[in-house]
Amino acid sequence: MIKRPLLWGIGAFIGGILLAWKKVPPPFLMIPAFLDWLLTYLLIYRLKKFLNRKDNFLWILPFLMVLGFLAMKDQMKPPDMDRAFDDKASCKLTGKIDMTVKKPKGCVYYLKDNRVALFGGDKIYSVENIIVFAENSGDYQVGNKITVTGTIYKFSENTNPGGFNELLYYKIRNISYKVYSEKISLTDSGYSKIHKMLNKIKERLANSYMRILPQKEAGIIMAMVLGEKYMLEDEIKNLYQDNGISHILAISGLHISMIGAAVYHILRKMKLGLYVSTVMSLIFIFGYGMLTNFDVSTNRAVVMYSVMLIANLIGKTFDLLSALSLSAFIILLKSPMQIFNAGFLLSFGAVLGIALMVPRFNRLFEAKNSLVSGLYVSIAAQIFTLPVVLYYFFQIPVYSVLINILLVPLASLLLFSSLAAGMAGTVSLPAGIFLAGVANYILRFYETVCRMGLKLPKNLITVGRPDILRIILYFLLVLIFVILTDKTRKKRVMLILAVAVQILLFPKPRDGFTVTFLDVGQGDAIFMETKEGTTFLIDGGSMDVEGVGLYRIKPFLLSRGIDHIDYAIVTHPDTDHVSGLMELIQDPKIKVSNLVLPRINGNKENQEIRNLLDNEGKGTGVDKADMSAGDNYGKLEMLAETYRVNTFYIKAGDYIKEGMLNIACLHPFEEYDYVSDNSYSVVLSVNYGNFDMLLTGDLDAEGEETLVSKLAEKRKTENSKENGIVPSDGYDVLKVAHHGSKYSTGWEFLRMAKPKISVISCGKNNRYGHPHQELKDRLAQIGSEILISYVNGAVTIRTDGVRYRISSWLRM
Repeated sequence: MIKRPLLWGIGAFIGGILLAWKKVPPPFLMIPAFLDWLLTYLLIYRLKKFLNRKDNFLWILPFLMVLGFLAMKDQMKPPDMDRAFDDKASCKLTGKIDMTVKKPKGCVYYLKDNRVALFGGDKIYSVENIIVFAENSGDYQVGNKITVTGTIYKFSENTNPGGFNELLYYKIRNISYKVYSEKISLTDSGYSKIHKMLNKIKERLANSYMRILPQKEAGIIMAMVLGEKYMLEDEIKNLYQDNGISHILAISGLHISMIGAAVYHILRKMKLGLYVSTVMSLIFIFGYGMLTNFDVSTNRAVVMYSVMLIANLIGKTFDLLSALSLSAFIILLKSPMQIFNAGFLLSFGAVLGIALMVPRFNRLFEAKNSLVSGLYVSIAAQIFTLPVVLYYFFQIPVYSVLINILLVPLASLLLFSSLAAGMAGTVSLPAGIFLAGVANYILRFYETVCRMGLKLPKNLITVGRPDILRIILYFLLVLIFVILTDKTRKKRVMLILAVAVQILLFPKPRDGFTVTFLDVGQGDAIFMETKEGTTFLIDGGSMDVEGVGLYRIKPFLLSRGIDHIDYAIVTHPDTDHVSGLMELIQDPKIKVSNLVLPRINGNKENQEIRNLLDNEGKGTGVDKADMSAGDNYGKLEMLAETYRVNTFYIKAGDYIKEGMLNIACLHPFEEYDYVSDNSYSVVLSVNYGNFDMLLTGDLDAEGEETLVSKLAEKRKTENSKENGIVPSDGYDVLKVAHHGSKYSTGWEFLRMAKPKISVISCGKNNRYGHPHQELKDRLAQIGSEILISYVNGAVTIRTDGVRYRISSWLRM
């Protein structure tokens, strides 16, 4: 007889979800469904010695696959209103509040059953779920129907490797749009009495924590106990994440099981009977889930705990894998796209790892004490969540297993002392402060251990995002380990896990020379990496993307397994070229080794350089640049000095050479008298074998005229591309100057450059109107293919020096 039918069922259901995600045409769905049916037929009717009548559940597997496929197709379907506006529109909507979440400033309302009218249109659209951001926290309750006037936005798609996909994030939660409110009014005062009661309890507990604990510790406890993270400091959040204990900040299965078990035990001690104790425990746990907004891990834990209580009530054995499968089915039936949610995968992966791996570890090496048992649990959870951690976060906290073993045992005491202190604080402030002492000391111990962890060597290893093939191979090897340990006690099977980890962590070999033009909105950021592993960042800033270094450039770097920049080259110090670079220099997770600035008039004390890789002509760092170049120039120099970044100054004639790579500076020339910051923008000619690329920063018409004239003179006496001579057949790739301004990239310049492909970096609907149509017309007339960052997303070029291939992150 086949065991655990629920496990087979969720496997078929997930198979249908993945087929829909890959947009397999519905007729082709019948192929795997038929194969599933055929296998079932053969198993039941041709191999009866292996099966019996209880295995007839196999017949429903094809139907579960089709159900998963249809559920996913329905969730992936865009709302009808998508066709009514481009990115944003003024609107008026009416919806019912389903959930409220406080923020440091204002409140967020999750509305369901919405009726939306776009200003300028006469049609009313029905939208299931919308999220509304309000600057002020109004006294609105769950169940209230409100009318909101404001601006409705579509969620943005991720345009860079490693970046945050806002569209997918909210699609997973079945939320179609976001609205920034200007005015909110109450339409129907009807409300949910249960939610109002729970919200009052939450508010009283939150106020109690803020009174009895310091602000930092209060934020942690509110996140742990109440699921409210608006008081949680970013520093603590990052500290816990970097040490692999961020799960402590979430409402997890540990919380639910501990609280549920405590309530059940108390009720049984009160002689209420098995049935009454079970029902009341279920009601309490479900209410706690509602109080904490029922995130994925809470949902899973509530279902599994409920199954355990019901199994005990009816005299059945609780099976962890079956309960886990039922919980997953309930969540995925409501929202199939949760299969791509990191929280879902981490929560279920950890429990699945514990269920499958811990018994196998004990079979090979029997645990003699609780410390070893705890080690097994931690390692088992890590094994099944490792691919998820790398895929979404790109780094491994090396000491997380040991830190979890040290800190998790205190979680029970922390939770119960926090609950007791919070409840006592609502009645008596001194009593609450007294009881909060235990929680306060535990949290300080947590922080001390985590800060010590950060000081340990190689605390974080940057691996990057593994490809899907390696993840599949990893799990296949883990499955082989599980199967073999059921048949043998030979300890050498552990080598299979070692091989699996090596496959996942082994760095992907570099293929020649790689260039990526990142989409940073209205700005520039170009990343280059050589076959030898030397990394370059040409500019890095944005005018319209806040935190562009932290939220666009850094995730891209980490996703590629890169946590260092060997050379950060600044073409000119305008904010849209350096804001993100300034963030990276200050970021402890990214190491910037060398900063290269344009050498301009007024900065005459700095030595010349020839080849930066030979460290010739390092800048003195004594005299600051002429501030007419912009305050950012001086800020960069001071940041470099503070964070021990070597500073170089570059001008025409300087170069960087490594292997086949040659980067020649064409501009600005010696003693060049610029008329604007853009006119002295650094121009780089990049050569890798037969591949040629020209990077122009924000060079304007005056700078172009000088550049073309100087290069024409130089061509008469020299003929080597390595010396900065423009290739006779033109450039393969041109980074178009000044984000596609019509005042740059003129005819004379284009006749010299003759680019086959032109890349324009600018923000969508930017206020400057970039790229200008006149510029696009000029590029089209010379036969250059145009790629625009907000249209194509990140543009990546790979070359071996003979051929090159170009790809866009957004497939058009």
